[in-house]
Amino acid sequence: MAQPSSSIHIPQPPPVLDNVVLKEIQLPLPAAPEAWHRPGKPQPCTATLKLSYSSAIASADTDDVSLSIDYGKLFRRLESDARNLATSTSSPEHHLMVSLDGTQREDMKISDVGQDPRATAGMVANAGLGMLDETAAGVRRMAHIQPSPRNGYSGAGNMSVSPAKYPIEAEYGKCEVWLHFPKALLRAEEGLKYRSLTVWGYKQSDLQERCPVVVEEEFLIEGIRCYCILGVNPHERIEKQAVIVSLAFTGPGQLAWGSTVVETYQAMTRAVAERVDNTTFKTVEALATLVASIATLEFGNERVTVKVEKPSALAFVQRSGVEITRSKAFFQNHEAQQ
Repeated sequence: MAQPSSSIHIPQPPPVLDNVVLKEIQLPLPAAPEAWHRPGKPQPCTATLKLSYSSAIASADTDDVSLSIDYGKLFRRLESDARNLATSTSSPEHHLMVSLDGTQREDMKISDVGQDPRATAGMVANAGLGMLDETAAGVRRMAHIQPSPRNGYSGAGNMSVSPAKYPIEAEYGKCEVWLHFPKALLRAEEGLKYRSLTVWGYKQSDLQERCPVVVEEEFLIEGIRCYCILGVNPHERIEKQAVIVSLAFTGPGQLAWGSTVVETYQAMTRAVAERVDNTTFKTVEALATLVASIATLEFGNERVTVKVEKPSALAFVQRSGVEITRSKAFFQNHEAQQ
């Protein structure tokens, strides 16, 4: 997928980049279309976030928790934001996130909260970046308030201790979010997975104006279990065997390709499962190519990575298979050449 021309300035990472991780947060809310197509129905959703920021050196040197990201407070903020998101009809995060070219998706602004996993990821990323801002502001305030012998604390005029070196700063911030919807798809055993990478960006026209920029997105549909005739060996032509198909879509964030995936992934998963069940191929490559053509030519996705695995092909190998990446343009050019 072509990288957009950027009107956004992304600062270089600082020399020391540290991380806070919250793993597998339970978010039982309408965060994506539900497998049975019931609007607004909560479904299992786990979120993992990795918040990257300038430095935890000051906290380590002083053993002072006030100089670090409070992950307990971050979790409570996420809980509160998730409750608010579950009762809202639209997501304010849709109006905050921009692409590398500084634009926003109009379809995301009007979509229902429960119909787009990008809204949930936006909520998580904004909570992380917001906590970074809050912590950095608190550290700056504490640099001007030092212990006083008489009343415990006094203003900057009575400062007798130097501020800690390498304090947390908010100019650079990055939040990577992983979402997993294990029951979002009836024919995919591992459900739907989504990943986004969001950073603080500054508009080239006004470097004082900051916004969260979705640098990269990824959608994964894993574990589509099918049964078909597949293989060149005589015994493989006798009866159907299990075949596991997985699809991956990756590219720059907040662009049209992501909306196409969101709008098609349920119907596409069903179509792939039903079509593969009725195939008979000798090579895994041929089957993978068919799946790629379904995802691109029939459902309009720009590019897809397809993995096809056979659990029963080799006795002492858990799975064997191939992985290919194909674009819509590849199939259009290939057909034109034939």
